[in-house]
Amino acid sequence: MMPIAVRLLLLLTSILVLPAMALPEDRDQPIEIRAEQVEIDDESGIAVYEGSVQLDQGSLQVLAHRLTIHTRDQSVTRIVAEGMPGGEPARYRQIPEVDAAPIQAHARTITYLATEQRVELEGSAHLRQLDDTFAGDRIAYDIRDRRIAASGGRGGEPVTMTIQPGRRGERPAEAQPD
Repeated sequence: MMPIAVRLLLLLTSILVLPAMALPEDRDQPIEIRAEQVEIDDESGIAVYEGSVQLDQGSLQVLAHRLTIHTRDQSVTRIVAEGMPGGEPARYRQIPEVDAAPIQAHARTITYLATEQRVELEGSAHLRQLDDTFAGDRIAYDIRDRRIAASGGRGGEPVTMTIQPGRRGERPAEAQPD
């Protein structure tokens, strides 16, 4: 059986890297965005989508109240997904590799910093793959250095995690007969 620390690192690595750890074909898929309104400023390189925003690219799906995409020289530098103020959080879902269970995350704000290769979840951050979970007020993942930093809430709420024991059939394609 794999040590808990190794399982946690593998879970968080696969959860938090957004486009860097996705199905290979996801990167080659078109990005589709739906929203109630959009404002694009070519001069500043900022596009703001608001109202029931849904971004899809292959197996990746982001749901948010507001989605801001920052670009420089026609390359994405930062994506910020925000939930409804005082309401529904921003949500992220993606299949990290072929035959793997989807990774799901939600937080008040989900930020992907492409140039720094970092993902930040802020405000009641939760991650889940199958029955493995990780939660805290803030979770940051440095993709390059594979470093995770998490903190609980200001009111003393702890960082929590649940790692299920290793078992056969964790991936849907490996389901075992009864």
